[in-house]
Order: sequence, then C-alpha cells, then structure tokens
Amino acid sequence: MSLAARTGIVAFLFTDIEGSTRLWEQHPDTMSVALAAHDAIATDAVMRHHGTVVKFLGDGLHASFDDPLDALEATLALQLALANAAATGGIALRVRCGLHVGVVEHRDNDFFGSAVNRAARIMGMAHGGQMLLSDAVAVHIEGRLPATVSLRDLGHVRLRDLTDPEHIYQVLHRDLRADFPALRSLQSTPNNLPQQMTSFLGRERELQELKVMLMQARLLTLLGTGGIGKTRLCLQLAEDVLDTFPDGAWWVDLASVTDPGLVPNAVAHALGLTEIPGTPFIATLRRHAAGRQMLLLLDNCEHMLEACAELVDGLITAAPALRIIATSRERLRLQGEQTYMLPTLSLAAVDADLAELTRSDAAQLFIDRARLRDPHFTVHEERAPVIARICAQLDGIPLALELAAAWVGMLSLEAIDARLDDRFRLLTHGTRTALPRQQTLRALIDWSFDLLDADEKKLFARLSVFAGGWTLDAVEAVCAADDLARSSMLDVLDRVIQKSLVLTEEGGDRYRMLETLRAYGRGKLSESGSVDLIRRQHHEYFLALAEASEPAWLNRENEAEWLSRLDLEHENIKTALRWSLEARERFDSALRICGAMGHFWRVRGHWREGRTFCAAALAGDAASGSRDVRAKAMLTAALLTNRLGESREAESLLRQSLALTRATGNRALEAGVLNNLGNILADHGDIPQAHTLLATAVAINRELGNHAWETINLGNIGEFFVGEGNFAAARPPFERALALSRELGNRSLEAAALSNLGLLAERLGDYGEASSLAIQSHAIYRELGAPAQEADQLGRVASAAAGCGDLVTAAHHFADVLRASQKLGYRRSILHCFEGMVVLASKTQDWERSAVLWGAAQAQRTATGVQATPSEAAYYGAYRDQCRAAFGDAAFNVAETAGRAMLPEIAIAAGIDWLAALSRSLPVATDVDKPASRAQHP
Repeated sequence: MSLAARTGIVAFLFTDIEGSTRLWEQHPDTMSVALAAHDAIATDAVMRHHGTVVKFLGDGLHASFDDPLDALEATLALQLALANAAATGGIALRVRCGLHVGVVEHRDNDFFGSAVNRAARIMGMAHGGQMLLSDAVAVHIEGRLPATVSLRDLGHVRLRDLTDPEHIYQVLHRDLRADFPALRSLQSTPNNLPQQMTSFLGRERELQELKVMLMQARLLTLLGTGGIGKTRLCLQLAEDVLDTFPDGAWWVDLASVTDPGLVPNAVAHALGLTEIPGTPFIATLRRHAAGRQMLLLLDNCEHMLEACAELVDGLITAAPALRIIATSRERLRLQGEQTYMLPTLSLAAVDADLAELTRSDAAQLFIDRARLRDPHFTVHEERAPVIARICAQLDGIPLALELAAAWVGMLSLEAIDARLDDRFRLLTHGTRTALPRQQTLRALIDWSFDLLDADEKKLFARLSVFAGGWTLDAVEAVCAADDLARSSMLDVLDRVIQKSLVLTEEGGDRYRMLETLRAYGRGKLSESGSVDLIRRQHHEYFLALAEASEPAWLNRENEAEWLSRLDLEHENIKTALRWSLEARERFDSALRICGAMGHFWRVRGHWREGRTFCAAALAGDAASGSRDVRAKAMLTAALLTNRLGESREAESLLRQSLALTRATGNRALEAGVLNNLGNILADHGDIPQAHTLLATAVAINRELGNHAWETINLGNIGEFFVGEGNFAAARPPFERALALSRELGNRSLEAAALSNLGLLAERLGDYGEASSLAIQSHAIYRELGAPAQEADQLGRVASAAAGCGDLVTAAHHFADVLRASQKLGYRRSILHCFEGMVVLASKTQDWERSAVLWGAAQAQRTATGVQATPSEAAYYGAYRDQCRAAFGDAAFNVAETAGRAMLPEIAIAAGIDWLAALSRSLPVATDVDKPASRAQHP
C-alpha cells in the first residue's frame, strides 16, 4: 500500500527553468524546441517513477507522488538527463527543483493546501541545477537513499510568505553539481520586510501583473480603498522579486506619521541611516540610494501625499536603479508613475456549490482565517452558499472578511450572515496589535472619510443613495443641491474617485461604490439632514427613466438598447420604487413605475419580484391617483401573474384593468388589455370570445396607426386558428405579422412571428422547417436577452427533433428547457416540456414513463388553468392513446395517477435524470440514418 493511501499525504515536486526569459531572447528560434524536449524529459521522469504531472506552470511543472522517494528519484532522473545539453537541442537548461510532502485537498484534478505552497516556495529558493527538499521529505526517505545520493543540511531557512521557517536539505549526487550560492531566502538579501503571521492567499493574477509593471516603471502605486489588502500584496510582491534587488527591499510604514516634515526621517530610520548634522535627511537619502539597486516600499501614503511625492521625486532623480512601490488611496501624481487599482478578492456566486466556492479568493481567505479561530471548522456543501453570501455582503474586502471570520466559534455562519446588515457593529474584533483604524470596519472607513474635504464628504454621502452604480448624468440630477452645485459635480466626483472611494466601471462612463462603503455613506447621509431631498431627487430621476423606456416597448424601437440600460439601472429603479411605497401619498408614483416596468420585468424573467411590487402598489386606496395609472399597473401585474402560471388571477386583474381603461377612454391601453385578456380566455378554452376580443384590439390599433401592436394581435389570432386545427386560416395572419415586423425593423416582433410559423410547421409535420424557424427565433431572443422566450423556442426545437426521430437532440434540449424554466418559475414551459417528453418516451416505447409524464403534464394544466387547444389535444392525445393501448388501461391509469400526484420539483428532477440517461443510451444518428426532416439544433 502506498504512503498516500496509508496516511493521506502526498509528495510534491515543483520545477522551474532558471533564466528562461534570457534564454528566449538569446535563442528565439531554437528555444521552443529545447522547451519541448524539456517537457518530454520531465514528463517521462515523473511517469517512470510512478508520479502524476498535475500541470505545467510557465517553464516548469508541478507533479505529485504517493512516495517521496519516487519524487526524489524522478528529480534525479530529470537533472541527470538535462546535464547533457544535447538532450535539449544544444541549449543548457538549468532547472531548480523543490520537494515537500504533506496533507492536501484534491479537487478538480488539482491540489490545494499549505503543503503545495510550501513545495513551491522551497523550489523558489533554489538555483538552477539545485535540488532542495524539506525536513518532512528527509524523514520519509531516511535509510532509503540510493548509494549515489546524500543530503546536505542547509539549516533552517525563512521562506517567503510562509509563517514558519523550514529545515532545508540539498540533494547531492556524484554526477551533478554540488556547490551553489546562498539560497534565495529572505535572509540572503538585506531587507526589513516584516514576517507575516498568516498565509497569503489568492491574488495570483494581480501578482503576475504587478511584477511585469514593476520592471517597467520606476514608481508603482497600488491604489484601493482601506482594508482591500494593499499592504499585504505590496509585501508579497517585494518578497517575490527580492532576488532582483541585490541591495535589498525596505518597507516604510507611514501610517503613524503625522508631520509631513518627518516623512524623510521615517524612510531613513527604515534604512538604518542616522542624521548628519547640518545635512537635510532628504540629501542623506539621495546619497545613500545613488548607485544602489534596491526596492523601497512606501506604505500608507494617502495622508502625506505632497511630502511623499516630493521625497519620491528626489530619490528617483538621484538613483536610476531604485524602484519604489507606494500604497495609497490616491495617486502621487508624479511623471512616470504607474498606478494599479487593486480589485476586491474574487467572489463565488451566492448559490455556489463547494467546488465553485473554493475557487474564490474571498472564500479561501475567510475559511483560512476561520480555521485560525476554530481548528475544527469544516466546509461542506450545506455551508457553501452561506459562506458565499458572507463574502458577497462584504464585497470581498480582505479586512472585513478577517473581522467576520473572528466570530467563527462564537456565532454560527448563519448568524454572522444575518448580522452583517449591521456590519459596523459586528465587525469590531480586529487584532490588538493592529493600527487602531484596522481594528474595526468603521474606524477603517472613518480614516478615509476624514481625509475628504467638505464637498467631497457631501457627495460621498449622497452617492450612497444609488444602488448598483450610476452615470454622471444621474449624479448631476440626484446629488446637486444649493450647497453642491451641478456644475461642480464632475470635479468633485473625480476627486472622490481619485481617493479610491468610488470605482469607475469598465468603459469609463459608469461608477459604483462597494456595498460596505455605501452602508457607511448611508449613515453619513442620514446625519446630514439632506436625506429626504436626495432620496426624492433619486426617485424622480429613475421614475422618469422608467417612463422614458415605454416608447421602446410600445413602438418596439431600440428595444435591445433599452433592455440593456434598464438591466444596469434595475437596482436603482427598485430602490426608487421601495421609497415610493414607504408613504401612501407616494403610491401613485409606485403605480407609475410598475406600469412602465412591465415589459422589462416580463422579458427579463423578473416575474415574481415584479408582481410583488405591483401587489404592494395596488394595495393603496383605489380612489387615489389616476385610474389610467392604476389600470396600467394592473396590466403589468396580470402579465407577470400569468407567466407564473396563475391564469385565473391574471384574468381577474385584466377584467378590472379593462373596466378602468374603458371608463377613462384610453383606447391604446384598452387594446393592450384586450389582447392579453383574449390570450388568457383562449387558454381557458373560450376561443370564440378570444377571437372577439382580438378583433376589437386589431380594429383599435389600426385606427390609432399602432402597427407594432397590430402585429402582436395578428400573431395571437393565428395562434387561435392553430389551436382550433384550422391551419390554413393561421398562415395569412402569421405571414402578415412577419412582413409587418420586418417593415418596422423590429427584432422582437420578428422573433415572435418566426416562432408562430414554426409552430404551424410542427403541426403540419414539417419538422425540419419547424426546427429551422425555432432556431432563428431563439437566436433573436438570445440577442435581446429574453430567457422565457429562449426557453420556449428551445422547447420547440426539442419537439421538432422528437417528432422526426432525432431523440438524442430532443432529450438534450428538453433537459436544458426544464432547468431554465424551473429557475424562472415558468410553469407553462414546464407543462409543454412534459408533453413533449411524452412523445419522446412513446418513441422509445417506455410506456410507463410516458404515462407518468402525461399525468405530470395534466397536473400542470390543472394548476395553471391552461387548457389544451383542440390541436394540442389531438397531437399529444394520439401519443397518450398509443401508450394506453400498448401499456394497458389499468397500468396506464396507475402510472398516470402517480404522475399527477408528483410534486413539480420532483417530477422535474426525475425528468432531467431520465433525459440524461436516455441521451447516454441512445445511438447518435449518422448522416446515413438521419431522418429526411431531421430537426436542426442551435
């Protein structure tokens, strides 16, 4: 049995080619051949010694072994092979190697844990051709070394970024080089970098980018809000590049310096310089730095910007080989300064599973710090979403995550999550030895806020009224008041951005604030006395924006652009809506927003949320406000309620809305209500009345010249004919609707017309045409971002595939539709999926499955109130009758009853599992045996 199987530990080998960048410059034509030979030799050495190549990293590799002795012998084999330059095309490759062994986590074909990091750090200390291993490896191979191999004890060495020193040994072989310079450890290069008490996690991308930038710029400034990890990243960057600076790396913490004149003194103290009487410290510093190749770290410059800028300018002028890294909330504004805005730690989705969670830098940090508080803290699937929510609420800010993790062991994760609504009260358990401003979240932001001038403080507080970001136009409209002029807004906003309290989103025309800063700003806004004014101006701006979008829906012009814009402003609009619902005298404004947002909510799938807002707004006094406004909000509520499968309630809302519109004489709104009421009556089986209502709607829209709505009406009339089985009568309105949509240049209406023609083709048995039309419609809806309509069209593709015998395609798409529809709560689509799967089950002669699915579909029809049209009854009823005949009446009835009794979520889960199994079991059709009318698929 292997060591890993007995103990759960794994041995790791990390390698890297020394000076590979220089080799690429010297041998640009042959280096690729040499590197390919190196990779082949390394892979062979690992595999011949029972190891596994985990991955290649740049010019090296990461390999794992069950037995450390195998790892050592693979390392020796690699070095012996590379000792002959002929093996790599005549280019001598000097490879450094590091070995360590320990307990790790294994996920997604990769390893995670401190043992992996330690192995990489050990390799990083080595020189080309040198092989280093840890004390843990030495213990495991004691007494088992080959006769030609011995170990040289190099003593305890302080590894970069690792809290505990490591006892290091060098591997000696009689045929390999034995003498090397001192190890590349923190002790080998002069420095005053503080030893860290906790591990450095994540930030791999940022580190790589910063290393490149540091080699290209004399001054590199790391920018970011407080607590985001600038100091820790700065120190880690210095440790990683320490070898590049033979005269050392020197850290200067300026946080406690309160006198600008003492900034040079702080730097001199860090460098160990003493004052020379009669000579300014800046002159002493310039003389010391001149000719030296060293790295200077100026930490926390934001409160001493002018003094720091003056010092840096003088030092860079005097010392050409000097590199400076500064951390600040604001740039120094010097010529040649390279800035880097540090992002927050990466987050997982709030519904992340364990695998996704552990790929998040924020979650890794929280889990690591939680284990410092509670060594028995474990992470499992049930905890993953809670941890993801905690990290998201705290914006991935490292200090906030550490403060939250300090409560692990005293509070459950759920309690920590719940109490983050009052985060400034909860997050108060910082390290005793930290600076006062780093001991609580509030103190940290107080430090930044106190550095603002009066106008900056006012704007920062007022910006907290926004949710999800804002534009400059919105800032000027919402935040301007007598004491802060609209004309000065751009300048003040720029100053707040420069102080890292506001972020500029990609593209540069939109801004946002971290939620933690927004929560702090809301407190300051409440204290300012202007909160009512700013909230009212915010509400007025976004009410106007919502209503300005209506022409796009009514005329179907620029629909995609407006959908995208409302995507960006949805959180702001909801904030404005909530404010209008806080007082009954503002309910009319709430109704106006609901009426204006109906199309967006329906298309984007915000059905339940939108209906909840509508219900709250409609709960106000029916006598107050405009009846037109109330009727429009009722129409929105009805549309969303119907999407949720509650058609009887939707019908009631539409009838109330119709009464109000007729009372006010709003003909355009009346036509819209009639159109939707006709659709619902058709669902309920009242086709004649539905025809009457649609005919009235068509007449009104023609009278008003509203051709977009006429196109919608024509499509619905055609659907009624399809439902009745009158396919010949359906084609003219469908084709007229398609022609009108294209004349109008309206993509949404074109997609609907293509969908209807696809439905007609399916009912006529032309499955190839049905699939082609559904795919065209699906592509347009995807372009517009309409998830419900996307699901409808993918369901049509699946139905066409099932109809023509392409069962693998049908199974694949039906599963996708079920998942999407369940996420949306789109019960109508789930119903049609179940009916399509009846066809699929019958074609595979899985009669019991077919009967169960039939029962599940009928349960959905009962729950939603949507009756089958005559053509649907005929089409799907034929498969039901086939199943009943083959399975037998008694068995069919038992299975159908079981399907009716299943909870929808159980039926969906069972259906998806069956479709997956079916896809695996069915042969994929070849070009020879594909049906002539084979359905295409996206």
